[in-house]
Amino acid sequence: MTTPYSIPRMWDGETIAILGNGPTLQAELAAGARPGRAIAANRAVAHAPWADMLVSIDGNWPAEAEHFEGMRVVGIESDLDALYVHLPHEVVTLGPGHVIHMRNNLLSAMRMAAAAGAAKIVLYGVDPERYEDIHSFPGVAIGLAALTAELQAAGVQVEHFAAPPKNKKGAACLA
Repeated sequence: MTTPYSIPRMWDGETIAILGNGPTLQAELAAGARPGRAIAANRAVAHAPWADMLVSIDGNWPAEAEHFEGMRVVGIESDLDALYVHLPHEVVTLGPGHVIHMRNNLLSAMRMAAAAGAAKIVLYGVDPERYEDIHSFPGVAIGLAALTAELQAAGVQVEHFAAPPKNKKGAACLA
C-alpha cells in the first residue's frame, strides 16, 4: 500500500544526480564516477541500483527494480509498496493555443530533488529529443527547458553532465 509522503529537506545544499535512461547514461556514469546522491528515473535503475531514490510516476516498476533498496516513489495511490508523492502535472506550451499537461519520471525527479533541498542538479543520461522520437510523446524537451529555467530562477543550479573531451585515441583529455 502506498504511503503518503511529503519530501523533507533531506539533501539541503547538496548536489543531486538525476539519472535518465538515455543511451549515454552508462558512459556518463563511467566518465563522471559514481555521483554522491542520485535519483533514478524508472529504467535508469538498471545502471544505478545504488541510487538513493527510484521514481516511477505510474508505479510500473522495471524488472531491474526488483531488489532496489532505496526509496521507491510513485505519483499514484495504489497497493504498491512505495511512497506516494502528489506531484503536479507540468504545463507545457507546444505552440500558440497548444498547451499540454504531462507527468514524466525525469521532470518529477527534478522537482523532488529541488523539494529535498538540492543546491545543484546534474542530469545524466538525459536525451529528451530521443525520448520524444521513440515514444511519440511531445513536450519533454520543452518541459525540461521550462522546469530548468524555473528551478534556476529559484536558485537551484541545473546542468547536463558533460564528459571530458576525448583525444584521437579515445582517452579523456583532462585540461
